[in-house]
Amino acid sequence: MSEPGATTRPAVAGERPGMWSRQGPYLLDWASFGELVADIAAWVREDDFRPDAVLAVARGGLTPAGFLTCALDVPVQHTIRVRRTADDTRYAAKQAPVVDVGAPLALGPGNRVLVVDDIVGTGGTADVVLAHLAGAGVARADVRFASVVRNHRSGYVPDYCPAVIDDWIVFPWETDRESTADCRPFPATLRTGRR
Repeated sequence: MSEPGATTRPAVAGERPGMWSRQGPYLLDWASFGELVADIAAWVREDDFRPDAVLAVARGGLTPAGFLTCALDVPVQHTIRVRRTADDTRYAAKQAPVVDVGAPLALGPGNRVLVVDDIVGTGGTADVVLAHLAGAGVARADVRFASVVRNHRSGYVPDYCPAVIDDWIVFPWETDRESTADCRPFPATLRTGRR
């Protein structure tokens, strides 16, 4: 029940109802980020998945992909850019995901690929990246998708994801361009067990 005179915020294109609690963004610090990405590396090793390449989804997936490329001793890292949000503001409107690659990825049949992104919000980015890899001949059985966090309302659950969130998140590499005054610390309770 809302307060008398309260207004309801209009839905943002691409959002699912209840995606964001809007209680203030979580601030993920570097130490917590390192723990989450280390969890992903451990799970990939436990599964005995040995990628030939890591595919970073730019921009947010670049930092965790670099960590995982080194931690898993993967010889190659590629980058794919997917434009999804209208801008970089909090709770920005979503648009249909668009894959933006300058040249074809050097991936194809027989390659095992670990795709890495910072967050899975709705699953739209994952869908277009997986379709792009399939179009290049990479078998779905040879692909694993990892994200540092996912939204609790996402229709897509990555193969590896150590945390589930209910609000916006500010990653440690974003703190120079975004105010953190209204952020809440990232609580350990948001960490999941295995996947």
